[in-house]
Amino acid sequence: MVANNAAVLTVEKLHKSFRKVEALRGIDMVLSGPGVYGFLGPNGAGKTTTFKLISGLLRPTGGRVYIQGIDVQRDTRQAVSRLGILFDSPAYYPYLTGRENLEVFSTWWGTGGRSGIEGLLTLVGLSGNAGKKVAEYSWGMKRRLGIAAALLSDPVLILLDEPTNGLDPAGIADMRRLLPRLAYDQGRTVLLSSHRMEEVDQTCDHVTIINRGNIVAAGTPSELSHGKPLVEIKCSEVERARSILLPVEGIERVEQTGAERLLILSAAVPASAINSMLVENGIYVQQVMEKKESLEEIFFRLTGNGEK
Repeated sequence: MVANNAAVLTVEKLHKSFRKVEALRGIDMVLSGPGVYGFLGPNGAGKTTTFKLISGLLRPTGGRVYIQGIDVQRDTRQAVSRLGILFDSPAYYPYLTGRENLEVFSTWWGTGGRSGIEGLLTLVGLSGNAGKKVAEYSWGMKRRLGIAAALLSDPVLILLDEPTNGLDPAGIADMRRLLPRLAYDQGRTVLLSSHRMEEVDQTCDHVTIINRGNIVAAGTPSELSHGKPLVEIKCSEVERARSILLPVEGIERVEQTGAERLLILSAAVPASAINSMLVENGIYVQQVMEKKESLEEIFFRLTGNGEK
């Protein structure tokens, strides 16, 4: 039975261990409605493991997953019937056409019909190549065919695992145009995993960052960067300047970004105070500039890349 007003996806205290390796360490996630959600993390962070647990392909060591209030462990068939998924390397019958592949999948799953398949081919931009054998498809066309296959059951939730991997710039642009249509024109919830910051920044309006099996942040890019101003300075003696700033309370991170440049993450110390500290210690400051963190800078800070 579906709970009233249930979120599209609810992940509660999800753990997964493979022998002595703890892949997920009690993660929580709630996707409440239509939109494009990014699941961002470095390779090996736990993204694909999470997707396999959501789709019932793995059993969790602990915790629960619900799709529209239906427990994936207790009622896998009903829960997964509301789910479409595209993993990194989808499998097709290479000597059947794109249309024929979808017809085979539809027969297996008991979904749709010819009219529904034609609509999906149009949606993903393959109607003009539907009669071509999949062996002749480019990688980008295969990815779009995979999305069409994931939509055969008319799912409320779509999981896309690294959807732009291996695509050329034109294919990436096609994918970025398609995802908002799936979410906002058709009222679906799209969760895509990626390790590419620019992809998530340009495609998603909400981001969850995972690192080493833990959720380290969630929110819109602007929410994630709120209260974390950056100060970029150009000065002489950058190594000495860095050693002066590192111990200062309120300065979270100092990294050298060029021969005479430092980037300082400081929630409590204003740029003017940083400038004064360096000048008082005999360091000539040529330039001081305040800026906001990009999603890339947020990602590296939260996943521990680089040194303080």
